[in-house]
Amino acid sequence: MSKKYNLPSGVNRLVSITSSYKILTDPIALVNKRLKRFGGTYSAFIPGRGRTIITQNGDLINYVLRENHTNYKKPDLVTAEAVKQFGSSVLFTNGDEWRRQRRLIQPAFHHGSIHALYKTVIDTINTLLADLPPGDKVDAFPLMRQLSFSVLINSLFTIDISKQMTDELCKTFVDMQAFMLKDIFHPFKKLMYPFTGEEKKVAQQWIHIRKMLKEIIDQRKADDRPHNDLLNMLLSARYEDTDEGMDDNLLMSELLVLLFAGHETTGATVSWLLYLIASDNQVLEKLKSRIAEIDIMDSPRDSYINAVINEGMRLYPAVWLTERQTINDDNFNGYSYPAGTTILAYFYGTHRDSAYWEDPEKFKPERFLTPEGTINKTVKNYFPFGAGPRMCIGNNFAMAEISFILYAIFSAFDIKPTSAIPKAWPLLTMRPRKVILNIKEK
Repeated sequence: MSKKYNLPSGVNRLVSITSSYKILTDPIALVNKRLKRFGGTYSAFIPGRGRTIITQNGDLINYVLRENHTNYKKPDLVTAEAVKQFGSSVLFTNGDEWRRQRRLIQPAFHHGSIHALYKTVIDTINTLLADLPPGDKVDAFPLMRQLSFSVLINSLFTIDISKQMTDELCKTFVDMQAFMLKDIFHPFKKLMYPFTGEEKKVAQQWIHIRKMLKEIIDQRKADDRPHNDLLNMLLSARYEDTDEGMDDNLLMSELLVLLFAGHETTGATVSWLLYLIASDNQVLEKLKSRIAEIDIMDSPRDSYINAVINEGMRLYPAVWLTERQTINDDNFNGYSYPAGTTILAYFYGTHRDSAYWEDPEKFKPERFLTPEGTINKTVKNYFPFGAGPRMCIGNNFAMAEISFILYAIFSAFDIKPTSAIPKAWPLLTMRPRKVILNIKEK
């Protein structure tokens, strides 16, 4: 007799399949509707994954990502598809392989290491903002995406890269998001790839990008001069057990993930923040007041600037969901589910759940401050960078970069909202489709 499990209530296989197209067209509306119906957690059948539990319950998310994380891994489908494009990066590996790679690259993202990059980051921001085109009804998102990508490129490689190459890399990563989303949630579309040529086109794009990265790595290895960038830190990293460094293929995989994840998440987050800040005059004036009192190098340590960023990431988390797969049977708070079950942690829903947040739809940076005005480090049910051992390795770099960008922009420009309200475009990251603002030089 097969073992019985107590899965959350949810939708059956037929309903799941017939409504699966909405995962691509409007996943937020679909998931929100079902979570409201089933009380914050429900089960569904997702093609290619089988039975999946979707939840915005903070306790269950913490259990999966923190408390019992050793019984959960990145889902096989996600890792298999990602590895085809990125290789065996730390973001997509599991078990001992993941731990070994994480230990290797973690030091490059410690506070001391990224602090050495601050001047490069600030100089890049100031250079790009000098060419920012002010005007009415400017779409800020492509500008912020380009800015964050340039910051990342210059932090990774202290070499000059043409605007053409930067634009090409940006476009490829955006195209890749859309392709991976379809590939994961609509696996039956693979049947059409021989006719559409879509998979072949994407593969050719990645070959070209890897060739460019290989040229950069070879150029660096042939250069004996000291370099203060992330590539140098990664090249200098050594495994504890062998005292050897990464081979070129693995190094390229890590660089691809840093470029892919780093620029898109930061560019989207800054764009959402510009809209939110410009739309709230009280927050805008307080932020400008704080900026006037400090130096740009102090901005990553400023409590109010951090609170503003945290609140923006609460409302629009760049990583709006994540997945884990059970290694062995597990149970939580009355639920039980077999090995191989996918758990989808819906951060976007958790961050807007009235059970955890007062006035959850309102932009209120003060919720991240203590009564004394310092940053509140005890906020629960908040996952802008994930949680647990697999928490985003670049979180400190991202927070510093966003602080510098906000400081530089609001020091040099007056930003005003328009009647256009940005619409969320939830691909692998929570992108805005457009962020239309009035931007004028001071």
